[in-house]
Amino acid sequence: MCLDLAADRRPRDLCDEQVELLYAQAPLGVVASLLIAPLLVLTLWNALPRTILIGWLLALEATVLIRLALIAAFRRRAVPDTAAGRWITRYTWACAASGVCWGGCVVLLAFSPSLVHDAFIALILGGVLMGGVFTMSSVLRAYVAYALPLGLPPVLWLLLRDDPIRVAMGVAGVLYLLLALATAQRFHRTLAHSLRLATENLNLAQSRARAKEQAEATNQRLADQQAALRDSVAAMRQLYEVISVPRRHARDRIQAMLAMGCQRFGLTIGILCHIDGERYQVVHVLAPGGEVAEGDTLALGDTYCQDTVRAQTAVGFEHASSGPWRQHPCYRKFGLEAYLGVPVRVSDQLYGTLNFSDFKPRTTPFTAADRELIQIMAQWVGGVLEQERMAEAARRQQALLAHASRLNTLGEMASSLVHEINQPVTAIALYAEAGLTRARNEALGVAEARDALEKIAAQGARAQAIIHRIRHFARQTKPQYTVVRLNDVFEDIADFLNLEARRHRIDLRYDIAPDLPRVLADALQVQQVILNLVRNAMDAMSAATEPEAGAVVAISARADSREVKIAVQDSGPGLAPDALACLPQLFFTTKPDGLGLGLSISQSIVEAHGGRLWATPNAGPGVTFHFTLPAAAVSTHAAEPLSLDAD
Repeated sequence: MCLDLAADRRPRDLCDEQVELLYAQAPLGVVASLLIAPLLVLTLWNALPRTILIGWLLALEATVLIRLALIAAFRRRAVPDTAAGRWITRYTWACAASGVCWGGCVVLLAFSPSLVHDAFIALILGGVLMGGVFTMSSVLRAYVAYALPLGLPPVLWLLLRDDPIRVAMGVAGVLYLLLALATAQRFHRTLAHSLRLATENLNLAQSRARAKEQAEATNQRLADQQAALRDSVAAMRQLYEVISVPRRHARDRIQAMLAMGCQRFGLTIGILCHIDGERYQVVHVLAPGGEVAEGDTLALGDTYCQDTVRAQTAVGFEHASSGPWRQHPCYRKFGLEAYLGVPVRVSDQLYGTLNFSDFKPRTTPFTAADRELIQIMAQWVGGVLEQERMAEAARRQQALLAHASRLNTLGEMASSLVHEINQPVTAIALYAEAGLTRARNEALGVAEARDALEKIAAQGARAQAIIHRIRHFARQTKPQYTVVRLNDVFEDIADFLNLEARRHRIDLRYDIAPDLPRVLADALQVQQVILNLVRNAMDAMSAATEPEAGAVVAISARADSREVKIAVQDSGPGLAPDALACLPQLFFTTKPDGLGLGLSISQSIVEAHGGRLWATPNAGPGVTFHFTLPAAAVSTHAAEPLSLDAD
């Protein structure tokens, strides 16, 4: 039975605690029975009739399984459970059944062939008896119901034997049983005292809780304000985490903002739309279900954004169908239950809206922090869009400047290019004239005609290749980043490089590694950088003194870690340290007739590719310009060795 504490104000709670302890400790006793009983049977297997052993084991394990079922049912019970007495009664009966089965060991004693086996059986029973003290004493009657049927039958059987040793074992068993009952009683009383103290502490804690509730009631308003402040701080932290992560493209930053907004507001769809008159176009979207996609166009009147634009501030609601929003065309057409949106302005002009929505109602109302956060998000998005517009304009200007620089380069090379093209044209004219002369004299054979035509075709192809490369270098296009082989890049401008080398009477040497990784780049812009650096080197060497034998410009390319490093080294007069620092600046030049655009444009191109450009003085005469290009994230293919002649 439960502890008799009539003076205590909460006896039912103490009884519940007893039941909890009983069922919490019960698995230990059950596991012990599951292990000890088979061990006993195994030990006596060859000494006693096996039918009796198996029957006794099955009966005992059946009661153990019943106890296991009770434990499982107790753990799945409804909480709170006021039927503590019934759970005690059920487990007490189960314990009694187990005790009866353990007491049934008297049958094993009756068939025991020797005193040694009797002693072993008695030892097992004594261990099981004392084990129950620790697992059942929280409810004393459960232990008594277990201990008496367990201990009395074997003890009485031993006492009734004629053998003095067995009688002595029976007397010891009686004392052992009394000792176990006394220990259980004492343990039970100790537990009762502990539970009384726990109940008193609980009452004291409840008194303190009531006092605390009264104090909290007076400070609730302050607590709400603090909670709102913490919510605002958390929102600002989330916003900072998004905007502080460097991302290459505005699209990635806005998508990250939409993901953060969906997570923050508990809504599934995030949209940045552009509004043009009555036209609503989705520009960026995060919709896991694919309900809306980028580029979708709707009538503005069919969206909640029309009301958002009219309000010129944040508009939000949690459950459209429970209020006036259920009459809105957007709800009737699309069924959006929850919505939070705000206008987005770019350069003080309305661009569209930033909005989040869901087909399910939002369980909690939008807070002031939510509305303030989405307005800050809209301001940030407007700033990103404006920066993107400015960056695009800068890119267009940079492309125009780079194109002008290439045209200027071609203009400076015009005389050499004309000479280069004139050579195959002159050869074509000579071959044609010679062929016509021999034809007029009727001395032109078929073999000679074929040879002349082949030479004319070869020279025509040479002229066509030169013109094609000039047109390719002079064309104006948007940067197109593709995976390219640097060896191919050098091959395409080899004619220009060799032409400049011949014009300046300078030896041009190549040291291009054959196994360079591919790079993600605009090949035309990389060619422009290389040509600018080579021409600058040759101009510097030509301006210093008259070209001499041994004047060399060396071009090298090597793979270094995850990038490719390209270097252009000259043997000219070099540069002063202060000039090295000023070289990349726009319009800075050391040439008397230079514009100061080449290096600045080259640096912009290299940085746009994710690399860097710098210059270092040589150990001997001259200076070396270096620039890097990141390797592309693709498998590296072996390149053929580059062989360029400057003849």
